[in-house]
Amino acid sequence: MLKSEPVSADDLAFDLAVLCEKSVEANDLSAISEAALSGAVTALLRLLAARAQNGMTVDLGLGNSRLSATDAVIACTALLESASIEVFELAAWQAMTSTGSAKRTRASQTMER
Repeated sequence: MLKSEPVSADDLAFDLAVLCEKSVEANDLSAISEAALSGAVTALLRLLAARAQNGMTVDLGLGNSRLSATDAVIACTALLESASIEVFELAAWQAMTSTGSAKRTRASQTMER
C-alpha cells in the first residue's frame, strides 16, 4: 500500500472552495449534505471570528473568490437567524465594540490621536 502525503489545511480549504463554487455554478445545491455544510461553515466561521478577535485581517474579497454584497447580506441574515440574533442586537454589539471590524478599529485609533 502506498502512503499518501499529508494534505495541507490550505489545500483542503481550497478544494472545499472549488467544490462549493462548482455546486453553485451547476445549481447542485445538495452536493454537500446539510450536516457536512453546517459543520464546515461553523468551523470556518469560528476560525474567522478568532482571527478577527486577535486583530488579524479578515478579507473575504481576496483573489477570484470575491463575495458579492448580495451574498454577504443573505449569508449574514442566515447566520443571524441561525444564532437567534436580531439585527438590533447586532447593531448594539457593534456600537459597544470594534471587535472584528478593521474599519471601526482604524477609525477609533485615528480619533484617539
